[in-house]
Amino acid sequence: MNAELPDTPHMITRVLRAARERHGLSTDQVAERCGVTGRWYRALESGRPRRHSNALLTTVSDVLDLSEEEYLVLYRLVGTQDLPAKVMAPQASDPVPPRIRTFVEGVEPWGAYLCDYRWDVLAHNDALARFFPWIKEGVNIAEWIVNDPNAPANLINWETDWALPMIAQLRLHDEQWKNDSRMQAVTQSILSTAVGRRLWSSPELPTLSYPAAETTRQLRGLDARRYDVSFVPLMPLQLPWYRFMAVMPAWRSPATVTRTR
Repeated sequence: MNAELPDTPHMITRVLRAARERHGLSTDQVAERCGVTGRWYRALESGRPRRHSNALLTTVSDVLDLSEEEYLVLYRLVGTQDLPAKVMAPQASDPVPPRIRTFVEGVEPWGAYLCDYRWDVLAHNDALARFFPWIKEGVNIAEWIVNDPNAPANLINWETDWALPMIAQLRLHDEQWKNDSRMQAVTQSILSTAVGRRLWSSPELPTLSYPAAETTRQLRGLDARRYDVSFVPLMPLQLPWYRFMAVMPAWRSPATVTRTR
């Protein structure tokens, strides 16, 4: 039986409401500045499914002074869909091109992996397995972070630094790819657990879905030491549904990860 989605605000609601409240504006004031009716703007902020022109979304962005990432959330959920269907919902069986696989496996000394927008691991290198021995092709990153009982012991500040940002990303992708059966299966897997449902509805859920590359997080290695790392995301231009991730030390030496005593 599928788990029901908790009654929580849409990601677009969280982004627009937070931006509006930063400026101390009511919905009617935003609507007036955008040149639209209050009813139209409230429908937009409520997350009702409808597509809008780039010009109109740009106006909303300018009025609310949205950051680049906030605008990206707005566009991805209600902007004009001008990308091919294959890009919006590629098949799960699409093979990883050999050169991209070779690149991922050859990234050293840092850990690296390739996943799709569903967080299914498609390729990884040996260096990553030294931090995440559970990693293998077919494993889902989101499900492991939220559902695996070992994750809180391996990921320092598990809930605030790892699980909640992951849930914020999941909610965005869940809304964007509602017709993707695999994406929905991942969501249902996480919502089938009490922890997943609690995090999904958490008032501490980040408004922004993707932590900046400069964000430092800690994990516990196989040697039981704490390591400070940053995750640097990249997207192959010809394969925009792929996510390449490099796990880099938080300091500048390329050979050694900073160790926290």
